[in-house]
Amino acid sequence: MEGWIRLLPAHGIEPTVTIGGDGPLLEALTAAGVDVHTHPIRVFFNRRNPAPFLFQMTRLVWRIRSRRIQLVHVNEHEHYPVVARAAHLAGVPIVVHLRFRPDAAMCRWLFKPPFTPSRLFFTSQTQMDDSAAAVEPSVPRDRWRLVYNGLDLDAFGRDRTSRDRLRTTWGLGPHTIAIGTASSISARKRLSHFIRMIAKLVEVGIDARGFIAGQPYFPADQEELESLKALCRSLRLDERLTFLGYVEPSEPLYHAWDICVSTSEYETFGMTMLEAMACGCPVVAYPGGSVAEVIGEGGALIRDGDLDALVAAVRELAEDPGQRSSAATKARTRAERFDLRKSVDLLVSEYRAVLSARAGEARPSRSRLA
Repeated sequence: MEGWIRLLPAHGIEPTVTIGGDGPLLEALTAAGVDVHTHPIRVFFNRRNPAPFLFQMTRLVWRIRSRRIQLVHVNEHEHYPVVARAAHLAGVPIVVHLRFRPDAAMCRWLFKPPFTPSRLFFTSQTQMDDSAAAVEPSVPRDRWRLVYNGLDLDAFGRDRTSRDRLRTTWGLGPHTIAIGTASSISARKRLSHFIRMIAKLVEVGIDARGFIAGQPYFPADQEELESLKALCRSLRLDERLTFLGYVEPSEPLYHAWDICVSTSEYETFGMTMLEAMACGCPVVAYPGGSVAEVIGEGGALIRDGDLDALVAAVRELAEDPGQRSSAATKARTRAERFDLRKSVDLLVSEYRAVLSARAGEARPSRSRLA
């Protein structure tokens, strides 16, 4: 989102951003001079105590009207309930990104009339196909659009100066193979496969170090993190595997790693894989929903859940510097298909189409977007 917010003004779109609280995104947007505000937006209606929901909805209506917003784009669908109602009361159209694979009950709840979005954006064809049966009864198919995630490839992946610094900080030797994965900590990421892979590589004499970047997203996932740490201890990997926690910015990781791995059960896009490829970091992955769609010829895809095949593919790269170099070139070339400017061009086109349909007249020359 940060990337396209920076690019929208060149298309005649003046963005106003509302986010749920403090953090790196707020800092980055503020530094870039974006009109950004913090406001509770992950708020749900409670019949016993509706006041918090109604209060935040009213505040959003005021902001939409005071900033003369013409269209609202919800970037995370879990924020949709309060924002959709505010947009409806303010009389402006709303579009939304669907970031996960929903079920039919969720779609009926989120998108019931009169809060059906003018556009529903999917992040991959795989996600769209897998979600179709659940979504179509609630949002007409002619409102669906595929808008891939992307990166500003003029900037992302270019700075390799952090490689030596970070590897020195980690205490890696010149021949140590750094193998990493970046994801939230949850059972569906199957990070136990990553840990067991590192153990098997060490067993056959590979000088490998494993790195897991990420943290539990939900409180219940804390148990998963403790289970993974216990597995590391049982496999005697204390000196061979590091839990990095949440890392921002993430780009230096991919430059410092020699191989990036994904063991996820399902991804609606696979941003980690794209970031790694953009940095020329060879990728080995289970197909994981849309991961295969994103990686294409830019990485090695392994049969889902086949740990032995995963180990073999990573070992082959670890033992062959020439193959790693070739894989790095292919990865960067593949990443260039997901240049953020392509996504922004499509978003702008859809914004204009929605506004034109609402106004019943020619496209406005300049628009305000929230």
